[in-house]
Amino acid sequence: MRSDLDRLMDEYRLDAIVVISDETPNTFRDYLTGRAKAHGNIFKKRGEQAVIVVSGMEVDEAAKSGLRVMTYHDFDFAPLYNQFGDQPARLRRELFLNFFRKLDIRGRVGFYGTAAVNNLLPNLLALTESDLEIAPALDEDALALFSRMYETKDAAEIAALQDVARLTCEVVRRAWSFLSNHYASGDSIGSPVVDERGEPLTIGAVRRFIQAQEAALGLEDSQGFIFAQGRDAGMPHSVGEDSDVLEVGRAIVFDIFPRGASGYYHDMTRTWSLGCAADDVQAAYDDVMVAFRTVMEALRVGEPTSRYQVMVLDYFEGRGHATQRSQPGTMNGYVHSLGHGIGLNVHEAPTFGEKSKHVLQVGNAFTVEPGLYYPERGYGVRVEDSVYIDESGAVQRLTDFPYDLVVPLRKR
Repeated sequence: MRSDLDRLMDEYRLDAIVVISDETPNTFRDYLTGRAKAHGNIFKKRGEQAVIVVSGMEVDEAAKSGLRVMTYHDFDFAPLYNQFGDQPARLRRELFLNFFRKLDIRGRVGFYGTAAVNNLLPNLLALTESDLEIAPALDEDALALFSRMYETKDAAEIAALQDVARLTCEVVRRAWSFLSNHYASGDSIGSPVVDERGEPLTIGAVRRFIQAQEAALGLEDSQGFIFAQGRDAGMPHSVGEDSDVLEVGRAIVFDIFPRGASGYYHDMTRTWSLGCAADDVQAAYDDVMVAFRTVMEALRVGEPTSRYQVMVLDYFEGRGHATQRSQPGTMNGYVHSLGHGIGLNVHEAPTFGEKSKHVLQVGNAFTVEPGLYYPERGYGVRVEDSVYIDESGAVQRLTDFPYDLVVPLRKR
């Protein structure tokens, strides 16, 4: 969490950190500023207050960050402009060097952020070639600084995650209700699902409905979502084809991960089958739910996250499913890791791969999402909840939605 920054800088021997920023979305900047609407670079020396440097037009917005605010004119922008105004790249470079001179930043410095590479690289090269005695920190520990902070959440972050979770689950409830108000055109698996006029229901129509509900509840569909049926459901990151007509008994993977007004994401997945479920889909779903519940009941502070991936690998392989461990490169069976952290990024620390070095601790917020995929058999199954570990060490669910596989349909 943010309060760990100076401790981690000391641990990684960082004299300062710099968050490079332009108008590009920038999670690093958002994290340190509380998503203040200012696009400045951030400079922080170990043990000192961070400074955000912005144009004069953004001073009020930058002040909302709680950081010390300075403007380009505090770094001799006017004389530099008079000298290099007709050379934009040179002007940017000289101003960048002045940031370090005026703030007296020296030593081992970590660089983070998001900016246009063509603007950033000349500035960094000029910095390393200057007389400022700066050593960019490029080792694995320093590069992982923000990942370490993201790994645990404070009370305000948990509240933000709870809020976006509540709204996301409401969207999913509305989607369930929308689907269940449609009709099965026949009793057999593969029969089209239709509306009250007998018109086929397409994935595109469902997607537009879901997007409208997200907008109505103030959620941002920043990265889209997955609503995939049949073979597409068997490919974990296939988003689904808008033109496809929904069919009775076909597995649908609905993976939704919107961002709330706070900037924090929720991530949840349900597998649905409209009207009824085919026997093979039901069997795979039952296996996934056993794996899901087994992990949820076993989660404990102090345990390595890799333990839970191995637990699921062992279970699925024992049930006869291929995994990336038993058959490297396979796209059948269990083909991904068990989960991931969630926060200002959809995917962040901790990780849950077989080789992960993370250990569960208070403040973790993460997903649990076992799945089985058989694209050539025409189905995939995944169930995903987001959870966090509270101050007592208990696992608390952020996702509050039932696990029913079959969505009932009306009969014509």
